[in-house]
Amino acid sequence: MPTKLGERITSALLDRKVSQQDVTELISAAKAEKKFTPELSAELKALLTQHRDAFEPLARGALETFLSSTSTTVDLADPQVLTKHATSVAWNPVGSGGSLYVDGINFDDVVQGSIANCYMVSAFASLAQQNPAAIEQAITDNHDGTWDVRFFELGDDGEYTKVTVKVDSDLPIEFGPTAKYGKARDPKEAWVSMLEKAYAQWKGGYEAIGNGGNSGDVFEALTGRSPTFTSTTYTPAERLFSQMTAAIADHKPVTAGTHGKDSGVDYTGTGVFAWHAYSMLGTSEEAGVKYVQLRNPWGRTEPGSDGKDDGVFKMKLDDFMKLYNSVNIGG
Repeated sequence: MPTKLGERITSALLDRKVSQQDVTELISAAKAEKKFTPELSAELKALLTQHRDAFEPLARGALETFLSSTSTTVDLADPQVLTKHATSVAWNPVGSGGSLYVDGINFDDVVQGSIANCYMVSAFASLAQQNPAAIEQAITDNHDGTWDVRFFELGDDGEYTKVTVKVDSDLPIEFGPTAKYGKARDPKEAWVSMLEKAYAQWKGGYEAIGNGGNSGDVFEALTGRSPTFTSTTYTPAERLFSQMTAAIADHKPVTAGTHGKDSGVDYTGTGVFAWHAYSMLGTSEEAGVKYVQLRNPWGRTEPGSDGKDDGVFKMKLDDFMKLYNSVNIGG
């Protein structure tokens, strides 16, 4: 069935003449389309080929230039947004003209959106710091506006199988041009949003991934290796510090989670938040005092006042043991 744009050319051909004005109006209409799909591009190219002599030279040249310079995209089914956002968000291509990565993969790329999946985006940031190759190997750019994202799934037989999820560049937006959920600091960098969207598609929608979870599951899905979970309540501080230090030295991703609001731990004035997961960037010892370096996946808001407000901060191990209840280490 011809599209509306195809019908416009067909209508212009009734007098066997397609003028430059006809093509100018056609191009304006094409740019207003939400999706300029490969099918639409093929249809317009076919009409131009079949009726080439009916186009005025300037009209023909303008349409050829437009078709050769316009990137076509594939429109795929999108995962369901959070139920509370079902009537307020729209799907639009985000980061058009950009690329999967801008200046490589970096933990500071990652910014959590309006969704309760700190466990996931903190895992992304930790992987970006410790093992960026795991992210790079997971995402394949198909160069048609879609990406294949590969995850690992553990079967009943104890073996991992690969699961591939295809996603396009459409993302939920609400106010302004930026993504509602996870994103990169640079709006032209796509990897954070594509990874999150593919994970949501795999697990059954943003609702399925947006109400808390376990960073270890994300590590496992992206590396195909079993994670370890350690409770700060039952692990001596010195032993846990050694485990975290060894993991980071071995390029394993690490995240740490805080206690819940009903745990009795008072977070008032600490700059740290209850029920929140943080990426661990490193450990250190200075003048006999042990420290851990952490990052808030919001990409802002941290203890202290170093003037950066980038979510990155250093904390004494003793304070860490009081404010955090668990550590996840990737395989």
